Amino acid sequence: MKDSPQWHALQVRPRFERIVALRLRQRHIEHYLPLRKIGSTGKHRIEVPLFPGYVFCKYDQLAVSLFWDIPGALSMVQVNNGINIIPDQQITDLRRILTVGVILQSCPFTSQGRTVMVEDGPLSGVTGILEEKTDRRLLVVSIQLIRRSIAIKIDRRTRISFCPGAVFPFGIGHMAS
Repeated sequence: MKDSPQWHALQVRPRFERIVALRLRQRHIEHYLPLRKIGSTGKHRIEVPLFPGYVFCKYDQLAVSLFWDIPGALSMVQVNNGINIIPDQQITDLRRILTVGVILQSCPFTSQGRTVMVEDGPLSGVTGILEEKTDRRLLVVSIQLIRRSIAIKIDRRTRISFCPGAVFPFGIGHMAS
């Protein structure tokens, strides 16, 4: 029986993200290199990897041997307990955030807090951890496997639903008191 393809994180040498993504595309391996805009020069947008040193790829276990001769590919990311899979929802959420074009910022990795799902607007369906400050409301979206997070500002009028006990591949998301 063939394994169904799942998302993984490929760790790559610094500044090799685009080269690795190109090689994956040439080998017909589904990949995703999230980029964020940092400026522009005339007609050209300047974009850099959102998570430097990582390219996401979707493959089954039979395809693992296809990576090791790609220039810049270092290793497949795996945590101590053997988990090496990124849930589809995390990639889907990341794609939606970048497609919508909201302003985002890097933030320290977090997996603790009130897990919520956006109920309306262009980010409908995106799940993350809610951080409320007196002057702003942030949705922190994390890629658990690489321990990286981004934060996006969401309007206080945006409807959200709380997801107590949401299950993540690394354990249960707990509500902060």
